[in-house]
Amino acid sequence: MEILWIIAIMILFLFIKGLYDKKKERERLLIKLRKSWGQISEEEYTESKLKSLQYYYDNKFKKKTELSFLLDDITWNDLNMTELYFMLNNTGSAMGEEVLWAMLHEPKSEEAPLNEREEVISFFQNNPEARLKLQTHFALTGKNRKISIYEYMDRMETVRRESNIMHYFGIAGISLSVILLACGIGMAGVLLIGFILFNLLTYYKRKGEIELYYSVITHLIRMIEHAEKISKEDISELKPYINILKEHLTELKAFRKGAPAVTPQNPTGDMMAFFLDYFRILFHSDLIRFNKMMKQYFKNKDRIVEVFETLGFLDAMCAVASFRTWLGEYCVPEFIAKKQFAAEQLYHPFLEKPVPATMKTQKSVLITGSNASGKSTFIKAAALNAIMAQTIHTVCAKSYHTSFFKVYTSMALTDNLFGNESYYIVEIKSLKRILDAIEDDIPVLCFVDEVLRGTNTIERIAASSRILHSVAKANALMFAATHDIELTYILEEHFDNYHFEEQILEDKVLFDYQLKTGRATSQNAISLLGMLGYPEELMKQARATAAHFLDKGEWETI
Repeated sequence: MEILWIIAIMILFLFIKGLYDKKKERERLLIKLRKSWGQISEEEYTESKLKSLQYYYDNKFKKKTELSFLLDDITWNDLNMTELYFMLNNTGSAMGEEVLWAMLHEPKSEEAPLNEREEVISFFQNNPEARLKLQTHFALTGKNRKISIYEYMDRMETVRRESNIMHYFGIAGISLSVILLACGIGMAGVLLIGFILFNLLTYYKRKGEIELYYSVITHLIRMIEHAEKISKEDISELKPYINILKEHLTELKAFRKGAPAVTPQNPTGDMMAFFLDYFRILFHSDLIRFNKMMKQYFKNKDRIVEVFETLGFLDAMCAVASFRTWLGEYCVPEFIAKKQFAAEQLYHPFLEKPVPATMKTQKSVLITGSNASGKSTFIKAAALNAIMAQTIHTVCAKSYHTSFFKVYTSMALTDNLFGNESYYIVEIKSLKRILDAIEDDIPVLCFVDEVLRGTNTIERIAASSRILHSVAKANALMFAATHDIELTYILEEHFDNYHFEEQILEDKVLFDYQLKTGRATSQNAISLLGMLGYPEELMKQARATAAHFLDKGEWETI
């Protein structure tokens, strides 16, 4: 009898300690969330993690393109959009990070969905206490470092179905053995050990089969538990989303039934959780419930996905609000019907000390200047912010007024060795995809760094001038960085000209990175040779050769 009292006291102690540990864990979480607000996430990403993020976009979000177009891989890679995602991803849940990844791939082309996002983002910016409540629920739902939750939700069909009869048999065996042992039956101890071993072996065999799916189910349980808590919050600004959660949670009661048998609501690693783990191993309570929940899962998959997407949207918008706090200087875009690009004090968010640039144009643009003067950085900043405007409704600028665009780039191209294609072939294919994307509905905004750099001067200027002209005449705006000053004269009726320049003072090259109107006029490339130690005679000859071409219009024979 004393043993029973000791066991009861130990269980009570573990229960109280578990409550205390959870309270402390919640306090530490709140401190962490407050500190991380307005900061760039330091989360590390493996290649497999990035691949898992892509699944939701490829298999669900990618199909919803009524009010949008999809960024292609060339544009995504040119602009290093993955790096932007790293900066943005201050989400707390798997739902949030998967929805945010998809969202960045799908710029919207109507104001309604962007206005909806703005309302939620602004709410999180202006209501820190309510935001903290939701962030806590997102964080306690958690992320899965190995797999895409959405992917394994889709893969549930492949899980082997099994009856619970074997599990009930093992439980009955242990229970009977304990009763016989209490009655003093001699072989009861051996029988108990036998059933314990049987339950251990069958437990780990089944657990091995369903480990990843089990992880997903336990994650979904936590998601639904916290969705229920969020649905009880009295937040009028989020009422549409709370109502969606309430509607689906009512129908998910059967799926949630017995959830604690599968996993603790908020696993913290406390002693009580440790004790419950051993209980599950011996009595298979989690496996029994898992098998039952699988049946309910297939009946309610669409509802579970809707809860996943609703919470993911809220979590993603919370991350955008945090990103805005980190930026400091930003604006909300204003979209107009007229085809134009107008930005004041636009900058690139990746740069520690960016130099803002201002531009307003209703024409395509040629940007000239020497290497490292700022041409590529500017067109990348313009392209990146155009995408941010139509995805997270946030622009790194003082003001931003443009129409909706389909955004394409052709910048960081390389030879396709595996496809046996030269740089020039890769380049003209990249440009052709932009021409093919131009339609009458939504204008194309495209950015090209050094048009046709992969071929000789004469053909480059002849072909690129015609490509640029065809884009300028169509429903598109093109921003093209080039060293070919000839293009600024050939296309001056159809393109606005901007440039960057540098100065050489006391054997130093000074760049101010200021965007200026007009074509580049500085001719410092030969002077830069001298700064790097080239012979004076070589530089003198180079200047004479350049002067001869400018005077005669032809190159002299050396």
